[in-house]
Amino acid sequence: MRLRHIEVFSAIISTGSAAGAAKLLHISQPAISKVLKHAEQSLGFALFIRDKGKLVPTPEALRLREELGPLEDQLRRIRRLSATLAHGAVRPLAVAVTPAIAYTVLPQAVAAWCEAFPDANCELAVAHTREIEQALLLGEAELGLTMRPISHPNLIATPILDCRLCAIAPAGWWPEELLTRPVQPSELANTQLISIDADDYLGALLASWVADTPGVVSRVSVQTYPLAHALVENRVGVALVDSLTARSTGKRHSVQTRPVASDQTLHVYAVTERSRPPLKLGERLLQSLREAAR
Repeated sequence: MRLRHIEVFSAIISTGSAAGAAKLLHISQPAISKVLKHAEQSLGFALFIRDKGKLVPTPEALRLREELGPLEDQLRRIRRLSATLAHGAVRPLAVAVTPAIAYTVLPQAVAAWCEAFPDANCELAVAHTREIEQALLLGEAELGLTMRPISHPNLIATPILDCRLCAIAPAGWWPEELLTRPVQPSELANTQLISIDADDYLGALLASWVADTPGVVSRVSVQTYPLAHALVENRVGVALVDSLTARSTGKRHSVQTRPVASDQTLHVYAVTERSRPPLKLGERLLQSLREAAR
């Protein structure tokens, strides 16, 4: 099958008719029918059965679609990249950022950025690190912000902020004299612990930190640090988070914070695509982010 055959085949599968495929691909219905006929002649079997104006895929077509799935995904990514490149010079500063940063220091940084560039536009997307990598590689984002180290050869990750591990608990959980004393893993035994998904970079660090401690059990697991913070505010239990999340605002005086007895240092990374140096707009946002963190 040629790429044009695959494109038309996929459009018909998605819409159920030649008319729908024509509208989706912005070409005429006769052109759709011509490409479909050529595809079926080339393959030597029918792809669709005509039934009351609808095109119903044959068993062979359904099996073929299973194999074409990854290629269709790639073609969609190519279309997205093409659209992005077409808007290159006039598009806003696009930033993809993980939740732990988006809901803590980023709003203050963006406020300062907007004051510095009153005529510029910014698009913010909250995403996980793997999604940020893809957005940068496809040219859908100019800048990524994450706490997870990046090792892709086409991406550059620059540490811009240092963080530490912290424990947060509902107000009154610990005596005041303990708040400056680092939390030991043994203190979390028989405590309702809110854990971060171990597939997450920080979650894996925290899981390793308490792994050999008897009696440490988690009944609630979350995927984002802001959700862990909100659960602590509502007295669900204790959570281990980064210091940005620990300092984030919520209900007044609703959370206590203690450092964690660990030498592990976390970083916030600014990630860019290697062939696209950071724009002035992006550099100014990073400066605002550092100021907000301080």
